[in-house]
This record gives sequence, structure tokens and C-alpha cells, in this order.
Amino acid sequence: MNIISMTATFGKLEGATLTLSPGLNILTAPNECGKSTWVAFLTAMLYGIDTRERDKVGHLAQKTKYQPWSGAAMAGEIRLEWQGQYITLRRFANRSGPFGGFEAVYTATGDPVPFLTTANVGETLTGVSREVFVRCALVGQGDTAVTAAPDLERRIAALATTGEEEVSYSETQRTLKDWRNRRQANRSTGLIPQLEGELAQVRRTLEDTAQARQIQAQARQELARLQGYKGQLERQLAQHQAYRQQALNQRYAQALQQQAQALAQLDALPAPDPRFAGLTAAQAMEQAGNLNQQGQEHSRQRQQAQARRQALSGAMKLWVPLLGVGGLLLIILGFFLTIYPLSFVGFGCMALAVILAMVLVAKMGKYDKILYAPTPSQGESTQDALQRYLDWLTQHQALEAQAGHARERVADLEAQGAQPTTAAVTPPAGVPQVITAQLRQVEGQMAQWQTRLDQATGALGRDTLETESRRGELAGQIAQRQEEYQALTLALEGLEEANAALRQRFSPALNEKAGQLLSRLTGGQHCGLTLARDLTAQVEQEGVQLPHSQLFLSSGAQEQLYLALRLALAQLTAPQAPLVLDDTLAYFDDQRAQAALELLANLAQERQVLLFSCHSREAAWGKNYGANVAKLS
Repeated sequence: MNIISMTATFGKLEGATLTLSPGLNILTAPNECGKSTWVAFLTAMLYGIDTRERDKVGHLAQKTKYQPWSGAAMAGEIRLEWQGQYITLRRFANRSGPFGGFEAVYTATGDPVPFLTTANVGETLTGVSREVFVRCALVGQGDTAVTAAPDLERRIAALATTGEEEVSYSETQRTLKDWRNRRQANRSTGLIPQLEGELAQVRRTLEDTAQARQIQAQARQELARLQGYKGQLERQLAQHQAYRQQALNQRYAQALQQQAQALAQLDALPAPDPRFAGLTAAQAMEQAGNLNQQGQEHSRQRQQAQARRQALSGAMKLWVPLLGVGGLLLIILGFFLTIYPLSFVGFGCMALAVILAMVLVAKMGKYDKILYAPTPSQGESTQDALQRYLDWLTQHQALEAQAGHARERVADLEAQGAQPTTAAVTPPAGVPQVITAQLRQVEGQMAQWQTRLDQATGALGRDTLETESRRGELAGQIAQRQEEYQALTLALEGLEEANAALRQRFSPALNEKAGQLLSRLTGGQHCGLTLARDLTAQVEQEGVQLPHSQLFLSSGAQEQLYLALRLALAQLTAPQAPLVLDDTLAYFDDQRAQAALELLANLAQERQVLLFSCHSREAAWGKNYGANVAKLS
């Protein structure tokens, strides 16, 4: 698999793109410029992010640690070449979490790649699971040491045995231990202690059968006696309840009567003065004030109208006859004296008299309407009407309150269960509280005796012969489980012996490959190594007869040892995966760093290698060698 480019919105990377080439890629940047973020991004794109991981003290979950600093959603894209096909992978956020969305398409056409899913994309493209990838092909900063995992263990075991990758010593051992613990983990848990406990219970059951028969007879006798006493107490309480119901019904009848009386009195009230109907007391007083003002205004208008009418009447009595008679005399005089213009003046005076009479009559009619209009109530009559309305309003409110109180009392009594009629009940004897306490005491005693009866009946419900048979079955099962426990113990011992034998010849191919790589990294100073099952090593040093533990090596030499082991594991277990190294050569001196770069260059002829570094020496060497060198921004 060759990665062509990566585009990431991931952690501090905001839409950043990294272009790569086949072979060796040396990518340099100072500290805190995103090298480790690119490594984490590549792993997340291939294998996803575990959304179940939670933040802990001193540790952030990936979904928290690599949340984009800009606040945008986590997203990424990788373009790659795999088995001659160009594929584009994309991950994005969805409801399932960051990087929960996934798609894989052919780069040229955009058609979906049917065999790649979010669950299998990493293992399909690299040929290994996440556990193997991060322990072999991915070498993080200060993390060259190899740790065991079941997936990696199966692949390594395949190198030393039949080639089967389904066998893991630790998983097989764990399975056998689980099976054995199911039989008996300690003195109190497991199938054997459970069966022994059940057998003891069966024996106690057989011993308790006789006692249960005696308890059953006694419980039945006591329950019969208490049941009769309970019935007597319940009848007494029923009489008290009936008596209380009678008193409640009587109060209910009284409330109904009071309600009817209040409603009748309310209906019998006379209608209020229409001038104040529907008004509150304040509104009625304001209305009375308005009526007084209206009366006063009407009186003033009548006085003015009367004065003006008298003036018009005087004018009419003076000027109309004067103009009429004067006009008539002028007409007669003009005819007799044959002075006709004088007659015309007379006609004009008479016409003026008619017009003046019409105008004065119209004006007088207007004032007559004011004089003869109905006079609003005034003075004392309005005050009397107001007082009568206020008295009526007070009485009406009092009757409404009385009726409302009566309705509430009727509703309350109905809610208590009151009924219109009831039969007469004789006052019962006894105190209800005392009878109730006695009844509760009797019920408690009956519950206790019923429990004892049920327990005794349950114990007697089992057939004694069946219980005896069960005791024999349990004894046989205990013997069988003990044999299984012994067999599983022998199996674990045999597995340990087989594992010890396997360790004696553990993975010659891995030892040989890792030894060759270590020799190249150290310039032949360390010429070989032998790995234990837990991946600890014994190192062979030139000029030293016996191998010695890796713990005797310096920190730099241990880094070179584990890098050799990582590279060997990657070649043997993950040949398709690209090698990703994050500041792996930080502790190497210049000579061994050059040897490591030459080794990586040779490996890059067969697979893509990504070396992230904060030093300039790797970039300088890469430029001279012809590797793809890029500086991250």
C-alpha cells in the first residue's frame, strides 16, 4: 500500500495536506508542529477512533485530544494506491461520533469500493489488525519497545509452529482458567461450591419436613380463629361507617336546604333601577353625578331658551304687525294717489313681514323643543335612587355570597360521599380507633401465620422420594465436577509445559531477522539476539562469549534493539503495511542514525516508509540519497 496524500482537519491540523511518494519519505518539523498528530491521523483513518474511550487523570481520549482546535468537525481524506488500484478514503463526523462516518471510493470514478467498510478498511489495506499495526509497523516517539497482544502473539506463534494464526497461548490459558474457575475459583465460588451448598440445602429440607407438618396444622388452626375475630371487628367498623354516613347525609340535606333558600331570596329581589343596572357601587355613584350634571345643564338650557323665545315673541308681536299694516297702508295709499312705486314698497313690506314671521316661528319652535323636552331626574330624587340601588346591590352581593357558600358546602359533602337519603342507624358501641387498631393487629398476626403456613406447605409440597433422588444426583454431579476440575488443572500444566517447549525454539525466523537488522544498526557490534515468548531479548555482542540481557544495554542501544525487532516483526507479520516512524532516531548518534537511514532506504524499496523527524540531519541525508524530503508547516 502506498499513500499518495493525506488531508486532515484533526487536532491542530486545519485542512492541512501532506503529499507523499512511494519509497522513503522524510518529513521534518520542529517540536509541536504536528508530526505525532499526522501519525495519529493516519491510524485513525485506517482503524477509526474508539468512542468508548474516556478521559482519565493524566490521559485524554483520542476523541478529545484530537478534536480540531478551530471547533470544526473532525474530518479527513487519504488518497492511496493498493494492488494497482487508486482509492480515496474519507472519514467525517456523524451521529455515532467523530470519524463515525466513512466512505471509500475509486479515485478516478468516484464509485464506492464494495469490499471496504469502516470496520475492515485498516486490516484489508495493511493486512493486519490494529494491535499488530501499532506494535509493529507504527513506531511512535519514545515507544519503540514491543508489547505483547493476543493478535500479535498468534502471528508470531505461526512463525514458530504450523502457520496457524488462530492459536494464542495466553488466550488458550485464559480459556482453560475460565473453565476451571467455573468449577471452583475458591472455596466459595464456582459450580462445585454451588452444588455442595445445594446438597446441604436438600439435607436440611429432609430434616425440616417433619417440623413443617406440625407448623402447618398449628397455622391452620390459628388462621381459622383469627379469621372469625377479624369478621367481628369488620362488622363493628361497618356499623360505625354507616353511622358516620348518616350524619354526613344529614349535613348534606341541611346544606341543600340552605342553598335553595339563598337562591329563592336571590330570585325574589326586585329589578334594580335601570339607570344603574349592572354597575358597581363606584360606577353607580359616578352615574348619579353624571345625571345631576345633565339636569343642571338642561335647566340652564331651558332658561336660555325661554328668554330667547320671549325676545322672539316680542319681536314677532311688534315687527310683523307693524310691517304688515304699514305695507297694507302703503299699497292702499299708492293706489289712491296713483303713486305705484309706493304700492310696490308696500308689497315688499308685507312680504318681509311674512318672511320675518316664518323665521321667528322656526326659531321659536326650536326653543319650544328645549322647553318641552323631558326633564332628567334632579336633586334629591337622583340621590334617593342611588341609595336604593346601593342598598339593593349590598343585599344582592350578600345573597350571592350566601348561595356560593352553600354551593361549595354541597359540593364538599358530595365529594365526601354524602347521599340525599339514608336509613336510620342505631349508634354503635365501641371506639372506631380502638377497633381499627385491633383489626390491624389481627391482620398482622394472620399475615405471620399465613407466611408460616405457606412455608410449611411449600416444604411439604416436595415429595420426600424426589428430594432423596435429588440428593443422589447432587452427589454424582459434585464428583463429576471435581473430576473436571482435576482434568483442567492437568490441561493447564500440560499447556505450560508445551509453552515452555515452544519457547525453547521460539520463532527462529524472527530471531534471525531481528539479529541481522540489529547488526546493521550497530555496525556489527551486536551480532544477534534471542527472543523470549514475552518479547524480552538476550543480546549477542561481538567479542563476548555469552549473550546478556537487554537490560545491560544503554538507552540508545535498547532503542536500536527494539527498532530492529519492530522492523523484523513488520517484515514478517505486516509486509503490506507502510512503516511509520515518529522521531524514532532521536536517541541515535550520527553513525547509527546513518545506518538506520540506509536500512530504511533499503526497506523502502519494498514498501513505503514515513519517517517524521525534528532533526535536520535526516533531511540532509535524504536529499543526498534522493528520498522525498518535505518540511511540515
